[in-house]
Amino acid sequence: MGRRRKSDKIILSGSAKDPFSTSIGKEEHAVKIAVLYASSRKGGNSERLAKALVEGLDADSIFLTDYRIEPIIDYRHTEPGPYPEDDYRKLLDRVLKQDLLIFATPIYWYGMPGRLKLFIDRWSQSLRENRKDFLERMAGKRAYVLAVGDDDPHVKGKALIEQFRHIFDFVGIRFAGHVIGRGNRPGDIEQDTEALSAVREIRSRILAELEAGSSR
Repeated sequence: MGRRRKSDKIILSGSAKDPFSTSIGKEEHAVKIAVLYASSRKGGNSERLAKALVEGLDADSIFLTDYRIEPIIDYRHTEPGPYPEDDYRKLLDRVLKQDLLIFATPIYWYGMPGRLKLFIDRWSQSLRENRKDFLERMAGKRAYVLAVGDDDPHVKGKALIEQFRHIFDFVGIRFAGHVIGRGNRPGDIEQDTEALSAVREIRSRILAELEAGSSR
């Protein structure tokens, strides 16, 4: 494994309890969480990394491969017409109800998987249908990106992270941080101790926030 660059690590301020020694009941959660799993396979490395992050938490797990998402129809310079009747709207509704979004994605050909790109492309539809409402509901959310690849991911995965950064900036989501891990075969990520450590840091922060919310 190559040496991890500083830009690939999550740096969080503050302190929290050991992330694996704290349990919080669902009724105490002050932050609503959704995990968007972008991989085309189940049980892959990005999924395992995300599950280590949200284990025991009341997170809405969205496996994009389980849903039908059609490509965006571009009406920017033509007469508007109907949009596809697929699963996009119900998935977006689940996302918009959350406070914290976790994007768990493999690095496919140095970018995001097609299913996730289709989902984000369709945000253009929501911008055309009701731009003000869509941006108001997106604004203030926070997001983490967990990305796993095998071909020098800490260097070649940077373009993916920057793509997410620009997307989040556009819709007003605060980019809270990212983790890049190395893996190919299912389970490889469990050997990436630095990625697992970074996920523990994020989990500590989330648990501390949940505990603070439940004590108010």
